[in-house]
Amino acid sequence: MKILQIACLLLFFQIAYLQAQSTITVSLDDQQQIIDGFGAHQGDDAVNQSWWLDLYYDDLGASIYRVDLTPQLVSPYSDIRVYSPWFMGSTVNSVFNFEDPDNPGGPEGNRVRTYTGPEDYSREFGGENAPIAVMGPDIDANVNYFTYRENQAITTGLAKKEELGDFKLIGSMWSPLPWVKVASGNSWNQSWWPGPAQGTPWPFIWGGNYAGGRLDVSNTPLEVFNDGTGPTSSLEQFARSTAAYIRGFQNFYGARFYAISIQNELNFEQYYNSATYPLSSQYIAAIKAVRAEFDQYEDLRDIRIMGPEDLLGGDAYGMWQYGGGDDPTHKNLQYLQNLAADPEALEVVDFFCIHGYDGSGVSSSGAASKLWDWWAKGWSESPAAGIPADVAGFTAYDKKSWMTETSGENYQWLFPTTGYPSNGGWGTALRIHQALTVGRESAWVYWTFSGAGDNGQATDFTLTSQGTQATSPKYVGAKHFFRHIRPGSYRVSTNAETEEEVLSSAYIHETDGTVTVVLINTNSGSQERTISIPGLENGTITFDRFTSSDGQYWQETTTDFTDGNATISLPGYSVVTLFGKNALATGLFNPRPDGPAPFRLFQNTPNPFSEQSRITFELDRAAYVELQLQDVEGKVVRTLLSERKSAGKHEVEINGRSLASGLYFCTLRAGGHIRSQKIMVK
Repeated sequence: MKILQIACLLLFFQIAYLQAQSTITVSLDDQQQIIDGFGAHQGDDAVNQSWWLDLYYDDLGASIYRVDLTPQLVSPYSDIRVYSPWFMGSTVNSVFNFEDPDNPGGPEGNRVRTYTGPEDYSREFGGENAPIAVMGPDIDANVNYFTYRENQAITTGLAKKEELGDFKLIGSMWSPLPWVKVASGNSWNQSWWPGPAQGTPWPFIWGGNYAGGRLDVSNTPLEVFNDGTGPTSSLEQFARSTAAYIRGFQNFYGARFYAISIQNELNFEQYYNSATYPLSSQYIAAIKAVRAEFDQYEDLRDIRIMGPEDLLGGDAYGMWQYGGGDDPTHKNLQYLQNLAADPEALEVVDFFCIHGYDGSGVSSSGAASKLWDWWAKGWSESPAAGIPADVAGFTAYDKKSWMTETSGENYQWLFPTTGYPSNGGWGTALRIHQALTVGRESAWVYWTFSGAGDNGQATDFTLTSQGTQATSPKYVGAKHFFRHIRPGSYRVSTNAETEEEVLSSAYIHETDGTVTVVLINTNSGSQERTISIPGLENGTITFDRFTSSDGQYWQETTTDFTDGNATISLPGYSVVTLFGKNALATGLFNPRPDGPAPFRLFQNTPNPFSEQSRITFELDRAAYVELQLQDVEGKVVRTLLSERKSAGKHEVEINGRSLASGLYFCTLRAGGHIRSQKIMVK
């Protein structure tokens, strides 16, 4: 009898467990990080074609566009591919021509132009001397050294900002101007035609690319940088040129940058535009110089600096440090730790960013949740020999983080065809899920939006191609997040974010009144789940449903939620997005990101008021601040402030004469946090 009772009890618990496992609960009141948006980079003329613009903005709903900020120079500073060997046609006899049989390797046989720093940058090479454009104290005169070209991705994004919910232009510098760099002590280690000769030391110019080397941050004045008032340093030239190039960029496109990174992959020297900052101190010196330069100009001071923009890495060493002794290379979390040790430096970095690659810089690390967990939370015990314990993740520093580049997936929905198929279009969705949930990223940006291989399909480095467009499996995987999780959404928690057969993530946009749930079936067989969303409007709410599985992409239908519950079936290795409009029964909320808010918002005085009232807030550190007045439905009635502010107390006057009497909310956003106060207008 006892055996029968025990068996029944075990069966009861097993049934209860299975029922719990088959229900995914979305907690609308447990807000996590803000979602600023999704996007990609594209650097070629595709951005000026209507199919690209329609696909990127209208179908995908991308709201972030990333550009390369490597400075582009006018003649004579850019002539002959910046005075380096290249292809000039078989009929051209030139020491710079790869196709001249007498000079296949260029003037020095290594297919590049080498130099060791600013003082020998203009050395004679093939009978030429490359000139240096010295940046003077007049920023507008410096702008004239640079050139820009048409880019409709920027102008179209600006035009569609309201429709998209926002548009953020961001940029990363692959390399500063070549003459501000010095030898890094490293050399090119590959051998292929027409690449640089193996063993060539960095830095060098290859086909117009400012390859490798490190910024000279010694701040030593050099005569070669005499600006007419006296010698200046490489660091000062770097800051001036960065400010001038970005001012010229903004003026050319009629745009303003949301944020920039001073170095793309800051310790990854390559044959293309690149540079290295192996030590945190070098990076810190550079960002301080740029921030100080930007703060002199009204059109630049509100640009945020994001960083350090390192590779996620493939293991614990890739998160902390490569090498050691006298030749260490700092990595992600060590940069953050050293930034935090310098309060001025930490203040300069408005938010963090990282690339979702492993140590190769080619393959994606997005499927390795452990790396994202380390980036967000750090570790308490040493994860590997030689690595310290008690290292904090980015969430310890009260700043958000963006994933600003990744790629590496196959064009098929499921790949590889044998084994776990996590490296195709379905895997793209999985990588986004892990970055947003485990990694707590506030934005996700792909390397390149479009480009085709020989088969016409997307390459490992693009989401789609002109031939496949919206049918590209990788594009579809991304669309499950890009399309309906709009800028200004907040991720909310679910009970199935990790280690479940069906992974889930959910997002709420209070102003729009929308709820988005993304489900990923990690099993080859179909799965059925009940989705429970307490807090939905009572009665029946119809959600749009979009399902993608192998060969069946973005299948549209609807799902009814009755009193917050619905049951759906997910095909094997599928992604499902549920999108509910006007679904929320809750009112305005205050998201709760990790850690205390770095500011205080005080009650306005007087309150209630009819004509004038004063709003006061205090910042613990400098930050970009957005202060808005919202009505009881969450609609923005007035933006009172949107700019970078220094640490300390600030006051903003509000005029109530044009406001209807009633209740409003004054909402302050800064440092990834948000706070609200009630305001009464008589």
